[in-house]
Amino acid sequence: MLQFLGRGSAFADMQNCAYFEEDGSLVLLDCPMSAFHVLRRRGIPQKRIFVLVTHTHSDHVGGIPMLIHMARYISDAPVTVAAPSDEVAEDLRYLIARLDGCDPVAYTIITADALDAAWLIGAVPVQHAPALEGRCFGYRLRIGGNDVLYTGDAASLAPFQPYLHSGAYLYTEAANFNSGVHMYIDDVLPALIRLTEQGVHVCLMHLDDEAALAEKIRGTGIEFAPLG
Repeated sequence: MLQFLGRGSAFADMQNCAYFEEDGSLVLLDCPMSAFHVLRRRGIPQKRIFVLVTHTHSDHVGGIPMLIHMARYISDAPVTVAAPSDEVAEDLRYLIARLDGCDPVAYTIITADALDAAWLIGAVPVQHAPALEGRCFGYRLRIGGNDVLYTGDAASLAPFQPYLHSGAYLYTEAANFNSGVHMYIDDVLPALIRLTEQGVHVCLMHLDDEAALAEKIRGTGIEFAPLG
């Protein structure tokens, strides 16, 4: 299922970034600068790169322009950046084209609903930071025949509840610090435990204190998102 180049929150050394490979392509969910540096060290053997953007906080999109530059000048792999909405697509065009000046032949920016990919079901609107109201999303994916729910940064599980069923995979953020804009583990833990009891595979990501969170999920069947 999903692997992670990092599963930390904004102030972690390795910020949250999930990925999977499909038909010779690399699919990233967001790309912070820390993920770019991992990819820079590893190299990019894939023929094509897709980046699904959840929202435009810098710990989620900061590495995208550098990834495009590297893919263009070193790997010669085209990059498709999929935005969850038209408004987010415009913000990304400003970042990638105006601010960073990426070569326009190296990338394409489209909305997720225009992306013709069997592994993408669609974007899911979520509540996160008030300053980005209406511009934060998670994703529904279909990977290897499995339903995968990816919350991105969200303050509630509610938008994903209709899609959760036995055998589904839920990758959800979880915070030990109660900020109001992320899911606070003490609030969501009972619901997550119920989901695991119902056969949902629950993996935690975007972690702010791994040691504290590990203690709170001990013996529940909930796991940390796997680093790969």
